[in-house]
Amino acid sequence: MMKKKHQQGFTLVELMIVVAIIGILASIAIPQYQTYTQRAEATTSIAGIRTAQLAIQEYYANTGKLPAKLTDLNRYGTDAQSLLNIAASNNIINTVTFNDTDASIVILYNTVINGAPADLAEKTLVLLPTATNGVVKFGVGSASTLDTKFHPNL
Repeated sequence: MMKKKHQQGFTLVELMIVVAIIGILASIAIPQYQTYTQRAEATTSIAGIRTAQLAIQEYYANTGKLPAKLTDLNRYGTDAQSLLNIAASNNIINTVTFNDTDASIVILYNTVINGAPADLAEKTLVLLPTATNGVVKFGVGSASTLDTKFHPNL
């Protein structure tokens, strides 16, 4: 009588199924992770703008209107241009400007060569203040060229 050997290990088909499942999961997870990291870069890059945003909010609280020009913020002890220059010193950001028509802050991201991630490179992000019920909140303006999936949490 012949004894049957017990199978040990995995068959080639079973291993191929496992590899296929891992491949499918990776094809879903990797793009999501890349989007997450680009969005985190955009959010982190605007950290230097927070002080200028606070100055705009304080100006509104004191005057009841948004500033017409950047130098309006100087009267409250804030050198807003210096704040914007500091924010632009981040190697992801090329320039930060103040738009006199709507008091928005416009961020132009650097090129890939100068340090910006590929999805942010040479795009603009417009932080638009809106005043409602005596409170100024910032949102992303429609003039932004940055893809909406990379808009930072404000």
